[in-house]
Amino acid sequence: MTAVRQAFIVDDEEMVRNSLSRLLLAIGVPNTGFASAEAFLASFKGNEEGCLIVDIRMPGMSGLDLLETLQWRGVTLPAIVITGHTDEGSAKRLERLRVVGLLEKPFSLPQLKELLSRAISLDPRP
Repeated sequence: MTAVRQAFIVDDEEMVRNSLSRLLLAIGVPNTGFASAEAFLASFKGNEEGCLIVDIRMPGMSGLDLLETLQWRGVTLPAIVITGHTDEGSAKRLERLRVVGLLEKPFSLPQLKELLSRAISLDPRP
């Protein structure tokens, strides 16, 4: 697998962020975690390279709201969505967004690696 430049983990659960961070580091992917979509947006300049890994449901701005905001701003950052469960409304919203794939908790390292490989192929930057 070609290396992902970096990953941005956006999840309100600290345990999930830390676990994902360790998994990513174990496969050589540097990453930064954010406890909310708002914290990510406050930090993100819009031109960073990498992959967004975002929880679908969070207090405040949801992961879907974050993805829609990024799309509205013209940001083409590939995204992997993680969730405990999806509903029909969320699934329809995901179809319109630039989502590499959906990981349902609990997920395995091979599943994460496959989606990271897809994210690399979708990233338009050299």
